[in-house]
Formats: sequence, C-alpha cells, structure tokens
Amino acid sequence: MTDPLVGELVASLARRKASAQVVPAAEAARAAARAMADAGVARAVLADDPLVGDIGLPDALRREGIEALLWPTALSRREMLGLEGPEDSCGVTVPRMAVAERGTAVLGASPGHGRGIDVTNRHHVALLPAGRIVRTLAEALARTFADGHPVPSAVSLVSGPSRSSDIEKISTLGAHGALSEHVVIIT
Repeated sequence: MTDPLVGELVASLARRKASAQVVPAAEAARAAARAMADAGVARAVLADDPLVGDIGLPDALRREGIEALLWPTALSRREMLGLEGPEDSCGVTVPRMAVAERGTAVLGASPGHGRGIDVTNRHHVALLPAGRIVRTLAEALARTFADGHPVPSAVSLVSGPSRSSDIEKISTLGAHGALSEHVVIIT
C-alpha cells in the first residue's frame, strides 16, 4: 500500500466499524464475492456500472452460490428490504469518490445506480478504484460535480454501517441502512 490516501481511508473505515481490503483488479471480484459469502449473503443487488462487469463480479458471485441481480431489479420493495425472500442480501455500489479522512463513500444516484442499493440491503459492498480516493469531502464533491460529469439525481454520503442513537441514546446498527460495510479498494 504505497498511496498514503489508501492507508488513511482503510484506517478511517476501521474507526467507523467498516472493513476494507486492497486488491489488484484481477482479484477484485473474487475478494468481493468471498466477503459476501463469509457474511452469509444469499442475494446481491449490483449497481449497473461498467466496473461490475469488467471485473467479472456476477460470475464470481454465482460461483459462491450467491444470486446476482443488476439494478434496477424486478424485486418488490418487501424483497429489497429482506422482508420476503433471502434476508441476508447485499447492495454493491461503485462510489464516485471516497474521502480518506472520514472513511466516506460518495454515491451518486443514476438510472443504473439506485439510491436504495446501499440502504435497503443488510450488507453493503463498495467497489472503489483507488484513483477515486481524495483527502477531503470538499475535493470529493468538487470532482463529483465537475464540469463534464453527469450530475447525479441524488448524492449519498456513506460512512460505515448505518447507526443511530435516536432512542434513549442507545446506539443501534442498521437503523437507516446496512448493518455492515466492506470496501474493496481496487489498485
């Protein structure tokens, strides 16, 4: 890990109770599929992003016995939430950028990258090319909204598993999104 931003992101993710691994592109699909299999995932909803196909993730998931569906899916909202069908599902995103100092993935919604992919599934795996890591949120947003890039219909900032302390200040995981987050940093 020679890029200091990669190391800083990995450390920030760990502080936020997320996990990460740094892998070459040739190992990215296997690493992501293995992380999902280890978490007991039965179904993965994949962002319709060229990177997903380029690394061969659908085939790697099938080899692990995990159902792979591209976004948008024909699943009902109840199925997306794990209320019907497999409870252990995973949303796979491709962040536009990541913020090293905060361990934050910047997700931009588009027709192939639904707003709910990281929120409606029990697990979240982000496929992150290392070149998309910047130090600050200001840099990430400037690049996300730079001239020439399609403007997303919504932007989500995801910093680890979902948590809330709304009720009696008791920290609860998964209140507003995934219970776990794993970032596969692709070098």
